[in-house]
Amino acid sequence: MAALTAGKIAEVMFEEALDTYEPQDMLLPTTTFYEPDGSTMQNSGNIIWRPVQQHRPVIDGWDLTGLETGIIEETYPATLTVPKNDLVSQRADDMRDMRFWQKAGQEAGRQQATNLNKAIASAVGTQGAMFYRSNQASGYDFIAEAQALMNERQGAKTERCFLLNDRDNLKFGKDLAARQTLQGRPESTWATGQIGQNVAEFDIYTASFLPNIAGGADPATTVTANQSFAPTAGLVDPVLNTVTNVDYRTATIPVTASAGYNIGDKITFSNGAVTVKAVGLADKSDTGVAMTFTIVGKPTGTSITVFPKPIALDDPALSTLEKAYANVNTRILNTATVNRVNIDASKKLNLFYDKDAVEVLGGSIPADLFKSFDGLKVINQTMKNGLKMYMIYDANMINMQFRYRLFTWWGVTIKDPSRCGGAVTF
Repeated sequence: MAALTAGKIAEVMFEEALDTYEPQDMLLPTTTFYEPDGSTMQNSGNIIWRPVQQHRPVIDGWDLTGLETGIIEETYPATLTVPKNDLVSQRADDMRDMRFWQKAGQEAGRQQATNLNKAIASAVGTQGAMFYRSNQASGYDFIAEAQALMNERQGAKTERCFLLNDRDNLKFGKDLAARQTLQGRPESTWATGQIGQNVAEFDIYTASFLPNIAGGADPATTVTANQSFAPTAGLVDPVLNTVTNVDYRTATIPVTASAGYNIGDKITFSNGAVTVKAVGLADKSDTGVAMTFTIVGKPTGTSITVFPKPIALDDPALSTLEKAYANVNTRILNTATVNRVNIDASKKLNLFYDKDAVEVLGGSIPADLFKSFDGLKVINQTMKNGLKMYMIYDANMINMQFRYRLFTWWGVTIKDPSRCGGAVTF
């Protein structure tokens, strides 16, 4: 039998972690992955500002004198969070059984994958702006409501994903499976939780890591001033010429009281008894459906911050170009009511989104530098999804301890909350 070495044990643990991670990393392929230049991220504090889809007006007429417009390119911040680690320290007498380390590597990979899946689901659940409650008995009809919402909003379309929680999968799974939407696909799709393909334009998965949404009775607060928001590419100081980036997604709205709301609450606004409606981004037609927003902050006891920014088609303060970015039919006015629509005390969410609306940022480190210090050894590999996994290990002859640090580094950003959402059954 070949002798065990610390390096061989590290390689086995690392390979087991990789082999376990990749098949269970079901959500990363349903998002957009991007690894920016490491030096750029270092100099920007691990934040990078990324552009989103532009919108353009259509101007009628022969003579367009004086009707020239500029270009607005909105941006959002994508952030790398801290590394996600598994740090192991074992004495030399625990280094004798390779199976012990194989199992440790498998569990490390499983937990790393679960952590990323959960982070993506949590971000979509909290920051996704679309929402509906449904008592449909048909799985197709339940999912088709999300299709209708996304299509009538006319956002950019790439690939769409719908995640069913376990209980709703139990309710709808038979109906969806009966449609035989996975004919001809590899059996491995079932192992990754996929239960349907191209069901109302979605690939359907079942997932056990979806978040709950807490709600309850409507706090029934009101807006305390007329609101007017415009698309903004950024601000330039007229004296210093310094540029300040602006997150295109956010709007802070003054209200009588914000304490009764939760981060992640889904809300609508009503002027009198008339809800503010969503409009199609392309043709600016009124969808007839109330625009839903998600609360992402409560800066004070009398304000809420929401995604997305409500840009009104009827706002007289907006230019022709700015109105090309309109996503609601009318302004939110003074005394408008704020209506919470997630009215259940607590519900397990189902999630849906466009692949382009959710971004995972991958981080990289100059791992080979560790080889120059204290005899540290380094293993790293880029997985098929583009994300890197690292392992650094060393030993201490004084206390006979071996240490292994396995980690990945990433950040999840909801780049377009208008193309993400949640649904609950009742």
